[in-house]
Amino acid sequence: MAPPGPPPAPPAPAPSAAGGIPGAIPLFAYYGGERSIVNKDRFIIGRGKQSSDLTIKDPNVSRQHAMVEYLNGQYYMVDMGSTNGVEFNGQRITRKAIGEGDSYRICDHEVRFSYR
Repeated sequence: MAPPGPPPAPPAPAPSAAGGIPGAIPLFAYYGGERSIVNKDRFIIGRGKQSSDLTIKDPNVSRQHAMVEYLNGQYYMVDMGSTNGVEFNGQRITRKAIGEGDSYRICDHEVRFSYR
C-alpha cells in the first residue's frame, strides 16, 4: 500500500468573487468589450483617468459622471450631478437599483451590468 500523499489543497475562491466587495454578490460592468468588477462601495464612472474606476474617453462625459454604490446589500446606479445625465430605458435617472442585465446610457455610451 502506498503512503498517503499530501493533504488536499483548500478550495480556491470562486473566480467571480475575486476582488469584489467582501460579503457582496459580485457585480460586473461591461463597457467597450471589457469586463470590470465593481470592487468598491463607490465605483466611479467618468472621463477622469485618475478619478474614475471605469473611464469613458468622451468630452461630453463628466470627470466623475456616475457611480455604482453598494448600500445595504444592493447596488445602485447614481448620477453624480453630471450635465448630460444617466439614462435607463430612455428615461433620465438620478438613482436606480441595478438589476441583472440592466444597461445604462452615459452620453452615447452603454454600460451593461451582470451578476454573472
